[in-house]
Amino acid sequence: MSSRSLVRPPVSCSAAVNGINGCLTYSTCRARNYYYQYSHTTNLQSLPVDQMPLPRKLRKLIQRNTYILTQKRKFVPHCSSDLSTSCREEVPNYLSINVLQDQSNTKQGAIRKVLVILNPNSGFRSSRDVFYKKVQSTLKLSGFKMEVIETAYAGHAKVLSSTVDLKKFPDGIICVGGDGIVNEVLNGLLSRDDFEVAIQFPIGIIPAGSDNSLVWTILGIRDPVSAAIALAKGGFTPIDVFAVKWIQAGVTHFGLTASYYGFVADVLQLSENFRMQFGPFRYVVAGFLKFLSLPQYRFEVDYLPASPGRNSELRPLTEKCHEQLSDDGKVRRGTQINARIEDNWVTRNGEFLGIFVCNHFCKPAQGLLSPVIAPKAQHDDGSLDLILVHGSGRLRLFCFFVAYQLCWHLLLPYVEYVKIKEVKIRPVGNTHNGCGVDGELLHGEGKAEWQCSLLPAQGRLLGQDPGALK
Repeated sequence: MSSRSLVRPPVSCSAAVNGINGCLTYSTCRARNYYYQYSHTTNLQSLPVDQMPLPRKLRKLIQRNTYILTQKRKFVPHCSSDLSTSCREEVPNYLSINVLQDQSNTKQGAIRKVLVILNPNSGFRSSRDVFYKKVQSTLKLSGFKMEVIETAYAGHAKVLSSTVDLKKFPDGIICVGGDGIVNEVLNGLLSRDDFEVAIQFPIGIIPAGSDNSLVWTILGIRDPVSAAIALAKGGFTPIDVFAVKWIQAGVTHFGLTASYYGFVADVLQLSENFRMQFGPFRYVVAGFLKFLSLPQYRFEVDYLPASPGRNSELRPLTEKCHEQLSDDGKVRRGTQINARIEDNWVTRNGEFLGIFVCNHFCKPAQGLLSPVIAPKAQHDDGSLDLILVHGSGRLRLFCFFVAYQLCWHLLLPYVEYVKIKEVKIRPVGNTHNGCGVDGELLHGEGKAEWQCSLLPAQGRLLGQDPGALK
C-alpha cells in the first residue's frame, strides 16, 4: 500500500454545517487527522453548535461569538440615546436606581444647590483628586448644582459657613476632607445670628481626610464613592450636637463626635508637629513619643447621670451625691423644687489616663478591627457617654489600648462607663489643660474648667445609612 493511499482528502464541512445565520471566514485548519476547510460565502446550517463535527476550540469560539451577537441584538434596539427607563432591565442596578431616577428628577426641575467646601491639605493632600475624579461626576448626574470653594488657611471653612448666604444653597453644605473640616463648618453655622435655622442646615461629608470617624460611624461609609451615592439618594440623618465651654473665658466650641482630655489630648497637640511629614500616621508617631515620656494627669470630674433609674446598669459602683453648682456659681445641695428632688451630681477626683465624652460609639475609619470606644452610645439618644480611665503608668495605658483594639476595654477594673447629661472637668496642677473636640485642639490657659453638654436641638447630616434603610 502506497503512502498516498493513507492520506485522506480534505473534508468540507459546508454540507454538515450549512446555513447558521452569519458568514464565518476561517482559514484552513487542522484538527487531529481531519482537515476542515470553510468557504467565505457558505451559509452554515442552523444546527446546535454542540452537535457540529468541529474541533473543541473552534466550537467554543463559535459559541462565544453567537452569545455576544445575541446580547447585542437584545440590548441595542431597546435603549434610547437618553438612557430612558425602557433599558433598565439590561443596565446595571446602580445605573438604573441612582443615575436614571436622579436624571428624571433633574429633568423635572429637582436641582439641588449645594456649597462644596474642599480642604486641599486633608490626608495626603489627595482631596482634590478624590472630588474631581471620583465624586463630582456622580453628583452632577444626580442633579447637584455645586459651587466649589477650596480652603486657603486653618479656620477658612468656619469663616465661609458663618458668612455664606444659606438661601443661595438651600440644600446644604458638602465637606470634602476629614472630621476637622466638618467641625469647622458646624462651628461656623452655629456662630450665626439665625441659630435655629443654622443648626438644622444639612451637612454632607465626602471622606478624604486623616480621620473620617463621623461618616463611618453614623452612615457606615468610609470611601468617597459610596458617600457620593448616599448623597445622591437623598435623605437626612438626625444627630445630637454637644457644646464644650471654657467657663473662665466664656468660649464655646461645638462638636458631633467626642471630646477628650488627658493622654489623647496631649497626643493631638504633639501630632500637629508631624502633620506635613506623616499625614494620617502622625497620630501613631506622636502617641509613641508621648508614651515614652508619659506624664501624670490629675482631674476633678463632676457629671450628671442621665436617667439613673432607667440606666442603673451603667451607674458607677461607688456613686455618691455631690453638691450641685447653681448658675450664679454658688453651692447648694439637692432641694425640693416643683414637687421633685433636683438631680444630684457625682464627683470623681484623682489620676486619670484619659477622659472621653462621646456622642456616638466612635468607630475609627482606619484599621482592620474598627474598635469602638463607647459601644452603648447612639448619635440621637439625647445623652452623652462618659468613659473614665483611672490611674497612671505605661503598663496600665498599654493594657487599655490593647483591650480597646479587641473591644474588651470596658471589662478592665479601672475603666468606668456611664451615660450622662452633662460633665465638668477641671485639670489639677501641671496637667495638660487642653481639650480635643472632633480632632480640633482647644488650648486652655491657667486653671481651665471645661463644661460639656448637649444642645436641645439636633443637627442633620445629608444621606442615610444603607444598612438602616434595609
